[in-house]
Amino acid sequence: MNAESNTAYQILPSEGYIIIKFNGHLGSDVAQLFNDEIKMLTGGPPFNHIIINCSNLSELTKPWIRVLIHLVHDIQKMNKDVRFIMVSPDVNKFFVTEGVNDIFKTCSNLREALVQLKLVTKKALDTNFINPFLDATLQVLKVQAQTDAVPGKLFIKSEKDKLSGDISGVIGIVSSTFNGSVVISFPEQTFLKLMSRMLGDEFTILTKEIADGAGELTNIIFGMAKVVLNEKGYGINTALPSVITGKGHSVTSLTNGPIVVVPFETDIGPFFVEICISA
Repeated sequence: MNAESNTAYQILPSEGYIIIKFNGHLGSDVAQLFNDEIKMLTGGPPFNHIIINCSNLSELTKPWIRVLIHLVHDIQKMNKDVRFIMVSPDVNKFFVTEGVNDIFKTCSNLREALVQLKLVTKKALDTNFINPFLDATLQVLKVQAQTDAVPGKLFIKSEKDKLSGDISGVIGIVSSTFNGSVVISFPEQTFLKLMSRMLGDEFTILTKEIADGAGELTNIIFGMAKVVLNEKGYGINTALPSVITGKGHSVTSLTNGPIVVVPFETDIGPFFVEICISA
């Protein structure tokens, strides 16, 4: 099955669930095509929960209502469930008018749906959330600084873990149902060599102007990851980065959720990324 069936909808398998993303106007002509394709998908066990992303959905027709009602009932027979996320006021009003608002359970975003379906706990971090930040980090360093980074084994930060850096870029994660932060922290020498590659000049002293590059890097990485996560339906808002400098400092999270740490190695030195979210 193709991940992208047509321009009207996409079926995107993920870890523990399947995302169906609707795009634009869902006319009657593709309702049967979708019904046939989803029947093939749900033809036998094992099967997963379904999350329907309506962020780009402008209009839904009555044939689609019938198809989706059958889908919800079929999935529930398998002891799984369906959630509709990022539903616009107009589409939600249509659900009410058609009398299906109790059948079509809605959530603000993907994170809320995953919690309701018990696929993650309120304070858990899953790979679907972490990986876009790691991928963005690798890509940004490769493109911006011609530097290959190798991620190490991620771990959950505990009180005994004394992780410190000399310069850190920090950016908040803000959504309607959760918040958190991303921290990218460098030893001074790693950062100076990285900036030298990025800007095409050799830097040996950490000035304020050079330090601002940590915020720019963090902002670019966050922006790339946000696009991927919001395509999945996380509903993350734009945020502004800040920069912290100081020999051997550590960054205290403003949220009370778990902190995932990913160490990286490069040919110019190590650095690490911390990701934290809480409900």
